[in-house]
Amino acid sequence: MHVDIQLRQVRGDNVGAVRAWMVRAGSDDKREAVSLSENLTIAGWPEVGDLSGCQTPGDLKAELAKAYPRENPRVLGNWRGQLWRFRAVMSPGDLIVLPLKAGDIAIGCLTGDYQFRAEAAPGLRHVRTVTWKRTDVPRSDLRADLRATLGSLLTVSELRRLDAVKRLTEIAAGNSDPGNPDAPADLRLLGGGPAELADKVAQAPAGETVRLAVRDLLSIWDFVSRSGKAIATIRRDLDDLGLAVVPPVTEVPSIDHMVRVVPIGMAPEAERKSSGEETADLELEPEAGNDSEADLLADEDPGSSVVADVNLIPDGAGEGESGEEEESARPASVLVTVGRLPSARSELKTVRLTDPLSRAVELLSENAYDQLPVLDDDGHLRGSISWREIGATNRPATALVEDAAVLKVRSIRTDEPMVDCLADVADHGCVFVLNPDGSLSGIVTGHDLAHRFDQELRPYALIQELELRLRRALKKALMQVKEIHGEYGLPGDPAKIVKLAEQGMNFADYITLLKRDDVWRATGWQFPQQSFAERMDRVRKIRNETMHFHTSDDDRISAVKEIQVALQMLKTVQPQA
Repeated sequence: MHVDIQLRQVRGDNVGAVRAWMVRAGSDDKREAVSLSENLTIAGWPEVGDLSGCQTPGDLKAELAKAYPRENPRVLGNWRGQLWRFRAVMSPGDLIVLPLKAGDIAIGCLTGDYQFRAEAAPGLRHVRTVTWKRTDVPRSDLRADLRATLGSLLTVSELRRLDAVKRLTEIAAGNSDPGNPDAPADLRLLGGGPAELADKVAQAPAGETVRLAVRDLLSIWDFVSRSGKAIATIRRDLDDLGLAVVPPVTEVPSIDHMVRVVPIGMAPEAERKSSGEETADLELEPEAGNDSEADLLADEDPGSSVVADVNLIPDGAGEGESGEEEESARPASVLVTVGRLPSARSELKTVRLTDPLSRAVELLSENAYDQLPVLDDDGHLRGSISWREIGATNRPATALVEDAAVLKVRSIRTDEPMVDCLADVADHGCVFVLNPDGSLSGIVTGHDLAHRFDQELRPYALIQELELRLRRALKKALMQVKEIHGEYGLPGDPAKIVKLAEQGMNFADYITLLKRDDVWRATGWQFPQQSFAERMDRVRKIRNETMHFHTSDDDRISAVKEIQVALQMLKTVQPQA
């Protein structure tokens, strides 16, 4: 059997080879059967109307918002990317892969443009014609690396890596998988990485989600902290797998915090059947990256540079033990949300409106609490109760919590800015924290805010004092050079003295001066010159990351320690600031 793989002329002189796409049938047995019997590839999304008039991703975004007005914007962005590729990017001649429920896969060639079949049953209307070449390919016929690229939970995804087009073409023709010389020799990287995580999510029983600590999630990609590179890499790979982390890894207090990995890339009908939960109220990162309109439009050009689909080999490999290099392409978010406070994601003791009042007294006494949140029978926050309310009047032994509770309560969501709760905490001592779905998440008190602001501001205060001492010492040393030798060490030294006095010199200039032998001798310091200059260079990098909001919570403790050591060394030789 021969599969005709043609070359297409695109945009000027660029020539692009065919592409390979996986289009899942989801949990709908009928869609799989219709796809094979009628030679179609079907996208699903039954609530969405005809997309023939959508000329841009923006047009498609409007259609999705109309069909799913309550859906999470991040999920809508993911769906928009998939449907746009199905509607406009896939081209006749491309390979189509359909995973089958029996465990085999079908491989065919796309033969037609997008069609909307208004007369068809919901879920079977968005179609494109296909000539199926094989419908009985055992998964075992694909080598492990190629099988792993089929792990995405997206309904529509491109298979870009590991020479997938050439290999699938050979398999469709009845030949064996020729493999790829660039595939990793260590198959553990394939089975134990992101693809395995996607398998766990797909196999989780309805209503259950995969839970793991942020630390364990990072380790899948061989990262040890939430650096800029770690966050960007994991976000990209999870997008390609149709997954998201709830809450986002940047929005929890520490890497020991538990998060959930949930599917967001499935077509809505498959999603509702498999995940057992709605995605509208999930706390997700904002839409970004691969689903932006510019990226989707650029994706129409097969000759353009593209991002790999599933990064099965950790990006850190070959870059040192942890593989962590500075990620400058995507700066960390400046926004500090309420959810990053440990107490905002703590398990609180609660009482229900219908509980005996004695139960509230018991919990307040046992836990030395000042107050308790009061929930209704659906688990939603309705109010609070404290010793003040309990002791306000004499109540009968049969009194319920609702007889004493204050039913007007202040709350804030985990994904809202932390500064938004300052006034309420200042006026009332605390504020309760809710998840986006309305369930109780934790509490924020004045103590929690004071501790957080100490963490945030301490690096700035330490750096400010260190720079002040360093400027004064270097200014004095430059002047001392002139006193000793009768002239300045370099012609530009007078200007440097002025800059040091007027705080017009940057940290890199301090290090340049520290490396000058004449200046170093003039300081009279007994530290090893090179090691001290290297320490100050580390402080410089920390300063830059701090001032540009690149320092993650995980790195802040070690950063503060580095600054404190450098500052203490200066205090030793320069007691007066």
